[in-house]
Amino acid sequence: MTKTVLSVSDNEDIRSKISTVFEFINYDIVHFSDFKSIQHEIKTNNNFLTALISFKDLEEQDKVIKLLNKAIPSLAVYLLRKEGEAINPITAPKGITGSLCYPVRYENLLSAIRQAELERRTRSNPNSFSISLTGDSPQIKKIEALVKQVAFTDANVLLLGESGTGKEVVARGIHKLSKRTDHPFVAINCGAIPPELLESELFGHEKGAFSGAINTRRGRFELAENGTLFLDEIGDMPLNMQVKLLRVIQEKTFERVGGTKTLTTNVRLIAATHQDLEKRIDEEKFRMDLFYRLNVFPIELAPLRERPGDIALLVKEFSIKMELNHRSPIEFDKSAIKALSNHPLPGNVRELENLVERLAILYPGETITHEKLPQRYQFQTAKILQPIVNVHDQNNAELPSASDINNNENMNLKQYLTTIEKRIIHQALEESDWIVAKAAKSLSLQRTTLVEKIRKFDINNPI
Repeated sequence: MTKTVLSVSDNEDIRSKISTVFEFINYDIVHFSDFKSIQHEIKTNNNFLTALISFKDLEEQDKVIKLLNKAIPSLAVYLLRKEGEAINPITAPKGITGSLCYPVRYENLLSAIRQAELERRTRSNPNSFSISLTGDSPQIKKIEALVKQVAFTDANVLLLGESGTGKEVVARGIHKLSKRTDHPFVAINCGAIPPELLESELFGHEKGAFSGAINTRRGRFELAENGTLFLDEIGDMPLNMQVKLLRVIQEKTFERVGGTKTLTTNVRLIAATHQDLEKRIDEEKFRMDLFYRLNVFPIELAPLRERPGDIALLVKEFSIKMELNHRSPIEFDKSAIKALSNHPLPGNVRELENLVERLAILYPGETITHEKLPQRYQFQTAKILQPIVNVHDQNNAELPSASDINNNENMNLKQYLTTIEKRIIHQALEESDWIVAKAAKSLSLQRTTLVEKIRKFDINNPI
């Protein structure tokens, strides 16, 4: 599969700056400055993923676009335009796929490249796919393999993993590869909507169904018709709504709130949660029958602490993202990468991205060293292991040291890192006088995420 992008522009500054972007996402980019040079190249090589075009000379620009359309009909051609410059659809050059604003925003550029890659892969090999998860770890490759297996089916998918691990990214990737890709992808966070409003959000309501219902409103099931409905944080869905969702899954029908007309639905369901649903079932907070309906094809996303080798790629990606959003570029040296790799990063990829943005503001244009990281990230291996040797947990049991792991064949790295995470959370709570919101802020976590981790690790205030 080609990973070469074609750039044709008479502006040297544009050619230079967009090269930086493609270097870090491991795409080759070939530059040409005029019609004659690209005309010669096309005769010997037409294996490009997409093309980016920018010319002051509009006649030259039109000639290049026509040449590319004729020589490589399947090639996606994007026109680079200045920020604030509108492209009139009537007078826009014929043969372009779309336009990208320059300076190019990271999200827009990556989206265009990923879409071109997806379309090319789908045309050449329907069983090939790449999702927008950064990393080359075995965990990422496993997720990509599972996505390829399930995407072309209509099976319900359950995404499991801690907050910030990229569950919605995977859900969108499954949708893009599926036969429903030309239909809507609709997401709803079941934990962010008050229980009394969730039914209306999912199924819609009729005019006058309740106070404030001044118009008929379609719900997410209707909006996602023939597409994919992503139910995020399904573990937080109230029991009464779980019953109604189960009925929709079984019967493929529902009614709007306040309505009597039965509507049919044809959507593919992808659910996600950071909670242990089987534990929620034991606690009688989640229905077993709904769990089995959703858990047809589970995919578990590993936390970032279990794939530290991806951290260098991620910080590079986020650094370029900051630069493309008009922030001065920053780099991370080996000591900073090592420190971050040794940190549990309980907020996962989202926490890492927030950290990079903060550092881009604090140290514009600088190289980030270990010393410039916030204090809680300045852990080296020895600094993590040493305090734990003589620390006791709430049951007065000594926490394991590095030598304990080496001498205990029943203990693995995952267990040890979990122990470290528990200790760091406990320490943050102690330093915050057990004010959860304050501790969550110090750990760069959402309060709800920290509450769930406190429950998971059974951490209690000793007072």
